[in-house]
Amino acid sequence: MKKALFLLLAAGMLSAQTSDLLSNNWYISKMVTSAGQTTNTPLIDGGVLPSKFTSAGGTSYSFSSKYYNTSGFLVGIMPGTNNMIMTANAGCTQLWYNGGNAVPVRNYDQKNCDYFANASYGSVFTYQVTTSGNLKTLVITSPSGNKMYYNNTSQLSTAENEIVKKEFRAYPNPVTDVLHLENVEKNLMLRIHDASGKLVYETKTADRKVKIDVQAFQAGSYILTVEGYKSLPFIKK
Repeated sequence: MKKALFLLLAAGMLSAQTSDLLSNNWYISKMVTSAGQTTNTPLIDGGVLPSKFTSAGGTSYSFSSKYYNTSGFLVGIMPGTNNMIMTANAGCTQLWYNGGNAVPVRNYDQKNCDYFANASYGSVFTYQVTTSGNLKTLVITSPSGNKMYYNNTSQLSTAENEIVKKEFRAYPNPVTDVLHLENVEKNLMLRIHDASGKLVYETKTADRKVKIDVQAFQAGSYILTVEGYKSLPFIKK
């Protein structure tokens, strides 16, 4: 009798978890590797987009894991379990993000794509939904033990969005010799990455006006980031 009651309770909990899984919008909040390394979701212009499960008929669903780009695939949710089996290989959109906090956002965006794309047809993921007050957290665990966390509410506050939206002035663009920056705060990290994402220059701002000698840079496209400001794409002639 006790065993039967336990099985009924377990089945009810799994049913509730499946209902929560399918009825909520989910906002990616962090990734944790099987080795325990945690990467929190970086601030992104416009906030994190909602991820969603959509019915594809029967026990089949499409899942779109969204950050800037979208990683999408089909899963079969196995009744009476917290398992999801991949029934079609994942694909990912290939949009190029040029907003604030660009380098961390792009790196995280690629991880979101790779998380599901690195799995193959027939791979089994597990999921768990936990509830704390109005906050629900979804954890999807890959076959290799890596975990993706989502919440049913966006994690970006108004204050954080305001920080990301600060801008500075930079000229000339395109530039040949010296790039001038104005309206930046002191003692902030300033970095320049090339189009491949390689770090080519790094310093701290010493004044509200900054001069950067780019004569030694190869001709091409670059992204300049200053901590807490929108990033700036520029061209070296």
